[in-house]
Amino acid sequence: MTRNRNTGMIVAILTAIAFAGSGPFVKPLLLDGWTSGAAVIVRMIGAALVIMPIALWHTRHDMSVWMRRWKWLLGYGVIAVAATQYFYYSAIGLMPVSIALLIQYLAPVLLLLAAWVRTKHRPAAMSLGGAALSIIGLVLALDLGSATGALHPLGILFAALAAVSVCGYYLLSAGIPDDLPPTALIGGGLVIGALTLLPLGLIGIVPLEANWGMVELFGTQVPWWVTMAIVVLVGTVAGYLGGVFAAKVLGSRLASFLGLLEVLATMAVSAILLSEIPSWMQGIGAALVISGVVFVRLAPDTVTVEAPLGPVTAPITLPVDLEAVRAAREEFGEDLFTSSISVVRDADDYTGPIAIVGRDGER
Repeated sequence: MTRNRNTGMIVAILTAIAFAGSGPFVKPLLLDGWTSGAAVIVRMIGAALVIMPIALWHTRHDMSVWMRRWKWLLGYGVIAVAATQYFYYSAIGLMPVSIALLIQYLAPVLLLLAAWVRTKHRPAAMSLGGAALSIIGLVLALDLGSATGALHPLGILFAALAAVSVCGYYLLSAGIPDDLPPTALIGGGLVIGALTLLPLGLIGIVPLEANWGMVELFGTQVPWWVTMAIVVLVGTVAGYLGGVFAAKVLGSRLASFLGLLEVLATMAVSAILLSEIPSWMQGIGAALVISGVVFVRLAPDTVTVEAPLGPVTAPITLPVDLEAVRAAREEFGEDLFTSSISVVRDADDYTGPIAIVGRDGER
């Protein structure tokens, strides 16, 4: 278990670095006449051509899984793939890559607030403080008062929509059914994502324009497919495979925490590749955003109960009905309600009722 967890953390870190190249390497295409819709579709088709043969091999003994889990494939393709990529690329076409990514990576804060609304239990003070710190940091990172901080409102909107889509990505990745191989989920999601955007482009809702000539990369001219190949193989194939594995092993909260390394890596790549060097105010804001999300991730908001049917995660403040538990113990026996409790920092909140008692029947 520890080995799997350590492997998951390493994969999550490498995944964050891989994803970091997606925006900076695709932006030269956007600056050279590509629309975000065209870039996303080419990226998805290219990645699908790589992953789908692997996915078909992994499902060769259970081909019915494609129909049995069609809802997962549809949700992942539309939300985690098409929406996330399209909104992010639309944002970086109107604003610096690192700022768009900072807004997108407020997703852990959104997950926290959504859990608060869903469970009706107030998160820990550390979580709320981290959320407030992230919001303050985002305001500073936008640096709206400076000449370089005059960001396009539509770009901010697209980045916010990308953040909402990333929430769906983490939640879907963490809850993948055991009979659906990650390669099938990603490959099917890429195909569905492309089939979602392509018709919208053909009827004119999503603009589709591309320049199939040369593009500037590291101060020199290279064919368009060179930068797209980096985006496809590193920023998509390696990124999505690693992301799904990490979220499955670590849980959506810890995986999203380690994914913050993508912000730092993207800032570095953007500064080198695009000369997008953040101002001191934006640097302070970025540090506050990252610190705030770290607090959100580290706050002990949940407990894990080792129950007879498997571990259950619940908010620490969840009330316990001792009378109901005692009655159930008398009917079903003491062992069924003997549980051990441990604080965890990376599990999703449990929304149903649960009663926790010790061997002596006391809270």
